[in-house]
Amino acid sequence: MSKVNWISAPLGIKGNLEAWKSFMDSNYPSPTIGNVHLITYDNGERVGYLYKGIHSASGENWWERVKEEVIDSYFDTWLSRAVAGREDSVLEGMTQALDPEIRSSMESLHDEGFDDEILADFAHQMSKR
Repeated sequence: MSKVNWISAPLGIKGNLEAWKSFMDSNYPSPTIGNVHLITYDNGERVGYLYKGIHSASGENWWERVKEEVIDSYFDTWLSRAVAGREDSVLEGMTQALDPEIRSSMESLHDEGFDDEILADFAHQMSKR
């Protein structure tokens, strides 16, 4: 499964900071340090805010604006190459293996040591449902 890494995404000073602080305080009254809180705006933009604790200088909640950076796992890269025929695998051409639900289960089987033939059979059987 693709992994998500949160990286800093500062916007600079824009808009009404006090209104934003009030919004965050009312929507997240007891945030946990290290948690990312996602907000989806009316325009569809998704923004994350990482809670860093109480700021030592201001004594207020300290939030950092972050964005998602998707990192493909080894399995994602290998599976894409196998389906595309760039690996010596029976999975070549089995695009149903790329379905997110099937792919996720296949990754678990792969992690347990099952070989390509079992993964191909699993993808084929699951795609029949």
